[in-house]
Amino acid sequence: MTFARLVIALAAHANRKLTAIAPLFALVGVIVLLPACSTISVDRQASAKTISAQRGNIVTDNKLSSDTASTLLSAGLNEQACMQQFDLCLAQLSDSMLNEHYRPALAIFAELHYAKARELAKSQDCRDALSRPPIDPYYANAPLTPTQANNQQQNTDQCLVGYQGRLFNAVKYSYTYLFYDSLDHDFEGADLDSRRSVQQNRIPSDIDIQTQDIYNAASNDVITQLYDSADNSHKLLGDGKINYLSTTAALDEDNKAAIANRSPLAGKPTDQIKVMAMQVDKYNLNVYLPNENNYLQNANKQTSALVDLVSTYELRLSGLNSVSKRPGLGVSLVASLDDRYTTTIRQLLISTLSGRLGKETTNGSMDDSEASARIYPTGHLLMTGLIKPTGDSVLDVLSSKQLGIHLYNPYRSENVNILGDDYPLAANFSAGYGLWLAENQLDGVGYLNLLTRQQQASLPKLFMLEPYDPDKRVIVMLHGLASSPATWVNLTNDIFNDDKLRDNYQVWQIFYPTNLPILENRYQIQELLKAAYQQTDPSGKNRASKNSVIVSHSMGAIIARMMLSDDNLTQNLDALDDQSMLSSNRRQIDAMLKQEFGKADLGKRFELKTLPQVDTAVFLSAPFRGTDYADRWFTRALRRIIYLPISLVKTVTDNLATIATQGDLAQNPLGALYLQNGASQLSNKSSFIQLTKDITINDRITYHSIIANNDADITRGLAQMQPNGAKIDLSQALPEDSKIIGDSAANSTDMSALPNQPLVAAVTVNEDISQALTARLSDGIVPYTSAHLDGAASETIINGGHSIQANPQTILTLRRILHQQLQSSR
Repeated sequence: MTFARLVIALAAHANRKLTAIAPLFALVGVIVLLPACSTISVDRQASAKTISAQRGNIVTDNKLSSDTASTLLSAGLNEQACMQQFDLCLAQLSDSMLNEHYRPALAIFAELHYAKARELAKSQDCRDALSRPPIDPYYANAPLTPTQANNQQQNTDQCLVGYQGRLFNAVKYSYTYLFYDSLDHDFEGADLDSRRSVQQNRIPSDIDIQTQDIYNAASNDVITQLYDSADNSHKLLGDGKINYLSTTAALDEDNKAAIANRSPLAGKPTDQIKVMAMQVDKYNLNVYLPNENNYLQNANKQTSALVDLVSTYELRLSGLNSVSKRPGLGVSLVASLDDRYTTTIRQLLISTLSGRLGKETTNGSMDDSEASARIYPTGHLLMTGLIKPTGDSVLDVLSSKQLGIHLYNPYRSENVNILGDDYPLAANFSAGYGLWLAENQLDGVGYLNLLTRQQQASLPKLFMLEPYDPDKRVIVMLHGLASSPATWVNLTNDIFNDDKLRDNYQVWQIFYPTNLPILENRYQIQELLKAAYQQTDPSGKNRASKNSVIVSHSMGAIIARMMLSDDNLTQNLDALDDQSMLSSNRRQIDAMLKQEFGKADLGKRFELKTLPQVDTAVFLSAPFRGTDYADRWFTRALRRIIYLPISLVKTVTDNLATIATQGDLAQNPLGALYLQNGASQLSNKSSFIQLTKDITINDRITYHSIIANNDADITRGLAQMQPNGAKIDLSQALPEDSKIIGDSAANSTDMSALPNQPLVAAVTVNEDISQALTARLSDGIVPYTSAHLDGAASETIINGGHSIQANPQTILTLRRILHQQLQSSR
């Protein structure tokens, strides 16, 4: 207290001269001295701020955690000085730690190493490793002299070695902290530390979470930069020596092998296969991938074990109602394959203008006349990466120069074994799906497929949203008119977000051109599905070949019902015309058309066969009996600019040229089955609807109907008639003057107690609805009378318009159906 003593000395000196006012000076001196001696002040702050400060660290807040900062202060070390003289700082910090608890020290050292690595990465010396040769040697960035270049290279090399060492040390120290209890304690004082550190029912602390963040962040930097270095696009890991291993030399790279995704090597799909070794300074890094075709096929190319690797830490997924994650250890990554299929508006327009079929992909054109050529395994592989230093003891791990970089398929590997114990693997299941949707302009292509006049038919395609798994059931999704697989984004993402559904189902989405005649689309889609099941499981013994589910919307639901029927439609052709009212010429044309439809090629379009792999179907807003919406003036105008592919028209008319002209065929009810576009065939007056409205579904199929109604008052009235099946709509807040008052009203099941606002979100129909009410139920496009199916296992009325596939109540209803299917067919 030097200042205080000085004040006291001055006061004493004044006492000899000013004795009369000494008491007053003494009082003033005390008042001045008391605050000067106090170094602590107490203020109030929000609890959230305190918690945030306790849990933040170098990863989340770009500054050291409070524990590490406090430790440095206790040791008399300045943070900036510590970064400048890092090794000396670590030595002095070690000497200052006098207690025998070694584990907390590991967390502090891990954070300091990672902080130093980040500082080095931002330094100019390390950034020079990323610099490119100057564009203009005579401008300001002219090349360095040989001496300058040599000095810069030396500084860069030294910086990179330091960066790599700190990053690897951050991994090792954080790994040792996290798995401290599973490692042998072979350091001095270990016995004393073990006795003091044993804690029963230990709750994870803030330091545990912070250190796991450091382990994941450091691992993320190593793995992503390892790919960049192997790909020669990044140099922060330096010019390491890379050795690609030949264990995958016999890998089958054709499309069929990729679809089946079998294990190329002996063993289980979850086995880790060493595919690449890299030497970085004194460290040896070994890369491992799952024993699956989809993952090993790129390592086999001897260019890189990882392809276009992106960490989900660097992705911001917008447009999803939620992000499906699994908490755990490791870094979630997405590897995009270089030969993946993409579809864009530009590709479609180029193919249309050039007169070619729009089937070009990133790996060139391909023949899609065969169904197997239109099955696309996922081009965005999910991975969870983590790093395992070698060693079974604390000192072995901290001194290890061998790091195993393991990349897992998070769909199949839920846990990882480390030092004899299993730990959950982290995953982001929305990332690959989100990248696929963002890369492919599915909605735009869906509209253009409907409206552009193409030379050849763009045939249906099947997209697998994850690598094929023989032990998971298949959900097939079929979109509606002028739509695409993008319509299922929230529904699919919610399935990924449900642990039980994600573990038991895999999703296949069909993308088909909705301008084609529906009979043709049904045939092509069914052939596509048959090919997919055949290629993935020729014997039909896998779990994935049984108990499949079809989820379909609008036009897709009409196609789905046809794939679940065994009716022969050629036997119903007579119902399309009143033969007594036809002229002899029309009867002759009809007879010849029926004869042609009965032949092999066209006959397959009329002979329905139930898909044997499917046992459950869910129909959304299905116009089974058509809709008058298709005949309104604006929809009729739209129908006129929807064209059939020229090749399809030519094929049909050439085959039937001996019967009648194209104009006569198009006007004929039977000819309209193949010379009328898909949108026109949704009319309740169309020949197609008349032919198919009463087809029967195979008895072994369990089917459910989800029907929309856009009149909230009618939905409310239905809920009052069947209160046990009503779900209250809480998706939006009510105006203040409309809130339900009191707990009794809020908990009441009496629908009459509800306010007048449209609060009913969905009604499960448990008994017959009166005819007066059914006549008024409609989603604005499809009436209830068209969507209703007798014999449905369940029927749910959703308050909303025709596009109910994204409605939360629709998604919840579908999830319930899937959970019920799992329970009933074990």
